[in-house]
Amino acid sequence: MDRLTATDFYRFLQCPHWPYWERFGDKKDRRPLTADEEKRMNDGLVHEREIVADQFGEAEAVERTNDKDEVKRTLELMRQGAAIIYQGSLQDGDWFGRPDLLERQPGKSNFGDWYYVPLDVKRSHVLKKEHKAQLMFYAVLLERIQGVFPSHPAILNADGDRIGFDASLFETDFRELLQELERIREGMRPDPVYRKTCEDTSPWGAACRRLAEETRDIALLFNVDVRKLRGLRSLGVTTVDQAAEMDVDALEGQMPGLTRRALEAAKRQAQSLIQDLVIIRDSFVDATEGLEIHFDIESHPPTDVDYLYGIWITSGPQKGEYISFVAERPEDEHLMWASFLTWLETLPETYTVWHYASYEASRLDILARRYQTENNPHLIKFKNSLRDLKEIVTDTAVFPLYFYSLKKIGNFLGFAWEGEVKGGGESVTAYETWLSGKKRATLDSIIQYNREDVRATAFVLDWLRRYARKEQSFAPPYPWKNV
Repeated sequence: MDRLTATDFYRFLQCPHWPYWERFGDKKDRRPLTADEEKRMNDGLVHEREIVADQFGEAEAVERTNDKDEVKRTLELMRQGAAIIYQGSLQDGDWFGRPDLLERQPGKSNFGDWYYVPLDVKRSHVLKKEHKAQLMFYAVLLERIQGVFPSHPAILNADGDRIGFDASLFETDFRELLQELERIREGMRPDPVYRKTCEDTSPWGAACRRLAEETRDIALLFNVDVRKLRGLRSLGVTTVDQAAEMDVDALEGQMPGLTRRALEAAKRQAQSLIQDLVIIRDSFVDATEGLEIHFDIESHPPTDVDYLYGIWITSGPQKGEYISFVAERPEDEHLMWASFLTWLETLPETYTVWHYASYEASRLDILARRYQTENNPHLIKFKNSLRDLKEIVTDTAVFPLYFYSLKKIGNFLGFAWEGEVKGGGESVTAYETWLSGKKRATLDSIIQYNREDVRATAFVLDWLRRYARKEQSFAPPYPWKNV
């Protein structure tokens, strides 16, 4: 059997088929990824060494040679009691791991009056399940090697935050994940799952989609998580067609997560997919007050830097104006942030800020902490004026789509992204090209993409105002296609 690594846990939690396809899939179905994309998708930071130096000063680095020598060198450093071991390799049987850091802690172990705790450098500002799973994997490996379980592993991010957890409380989840991965390693393919990360993060999205579509599996239903999928399958509901006809009264509460609300949502989504229906399930209530602003942020995940804030104003004297704040270099982020805060002071007493999904709100919180401006009254007011359009779209309408991203919804309703850059990943790549080449056209293409994103948000909001005023359904040909 092949070896198990921490990457398997990350991949499984992004797309349950990813570890399976890597072992047993047809390589022709695998979208090629560059080394930078692999690093980016694993939530890593390109300036990892700088963060380690800032946090710990000198660290004993294990040179990349071959697995056997790296494991041997790591054990030597652990026996010597090195304070910090960078990029060490751990192995026990067919388990192999490379935590970013091993940090010495006082206590008893096979090595002496110390033991080691695993740390990973991540761009995240919250501890995600995949982080816990990977760190738990390292912790179990370390327990086998040093004879003591390191109970409080952690991640470090670009701002120097150390975010840890009690690993003993994650043991049940870890064992369940481990069982799933062991079955995969033995050749058992998971039940179909098709989620946005199958396409955006995993290179095997096409294979996941084909698997679900070939059997019209309920995995194609938007917003039905793995637990609900498992519950529906156990009750004999395995296809989209069966979901469209299911008896909600009979199935309600039969399995965890299968509430009446969840079952009705899955049934509507199935009916929408089968009949190409757009279902207005609840009348739209417009939350706009005062000046209408649409807001979008572009970030560079490998450095955890925001490099573009875009604003589209659709009412008042500035109607139709696009405003952007740009950090032309990562180190200029603080200048962009300061300019943005200054602009906030010019806003009127009443305004509403529309954005799509939760990213903008979370990034504003992160930069406010980063630059100690949490108490800026203009920023507080701006944050309090945020309205998440995706939440409202999801609560109001049902679309015959697998995902409800801004691109999917916007394209379906007739909005077109016309520039060279057409997605978030392309924007990141274009920014890296700009940094290396400094061609103004490249930066302009990113700004155009951002401008189209905020205009798309306004487009979707206007669609709700026009077509979601009452509960009804639209079948092809849709009335907005001729507008």
